[in-house]
Amino acid sequence: MNNPNLFLYDFPGSICSLMARLALAEKGAAHDRRIVDIMEAAEQFEPWYTALNPRAVVPTLQIGDEIVTDTIRIVQRIDSDCDGPPLTPDDEASADAMERMMRDIMALHYGVLLYSRRIEADGSAPTVAARGEFLRRQLELHPERAELLERRIAGNENLLKILADREETARHIDEAKALVGHIDEALSEHQFVSAGQYTLADTFATAALARFRLHGFHTWWSGGENTHVADYYRRMQARPSWQAAGIIDQGSERDL
Repeated sequence: MNNPNLFLYDFPGSICSLMARLALAEKGAAHDRRIVDIMEAAEQFEPWYTALNPRAVVPTLQIGDEIVTDTIRIVQRIDSDCDGPPLTPDDEASADAMERMMRDIMALHYGVLLYSRRIEADGSAPTVAARGEFLRRQLELHPERAELLERRIAGNENLLKILADREETARHIDEAKALVGHIDEALSEHQFVSAGQYTLADTFATAALARFRLHGFHTWWSGGENTHVADYYRRMQARPSWQAAGIIDQGSERDL
């Protein structure tokens, strides 16, 4: 391994960006960084950024002249290409458990968690609706970005439909709570979420738990339930990587 020239494009509150920054911090990997404003300025749709990441999402990692997208691939490359403690277990069973945990965490619908407590009595979600209007204005201003923006508009409409359906919203929340239970079960056997050592799965679990806390779901482990998760979360907050990665677990949507 070596210490390659790294450049991270990310946004402070993006959950996937948190995962990448935790991996960099745990490896002690020096890197340059550019914040991509995915909220007010919608820089993710700018041609300079879509040339790097055609999906217009963060993070994006540049390793020398190579561009790496997709959060799982990004953290894997950070681990494989950088000096520092290994974040992937040597034994196959633990490595498989790590990857399963990472994919389970990525499979949740974090948008539902974010807006589930901001639904009006009539089932509407004004903040999500306003985001849709913003995307439509962007489409009018930038028809050359139609494919990307139309895909985001469709995703926003789907989120509105989910939030208008109480049962569907509850299903997504229950899936997230069940994941916390699964993490707690894993922690009853290991010090970390997939093995006896800190792994890439812990970068994902820490970011997910921080997001749950930000949205007010910390009661899943702070009220005497899932006590292994409660202890784990305190330990993760005490790790130097928590501060180094700039973990956000309180605030508002503007912090995202």
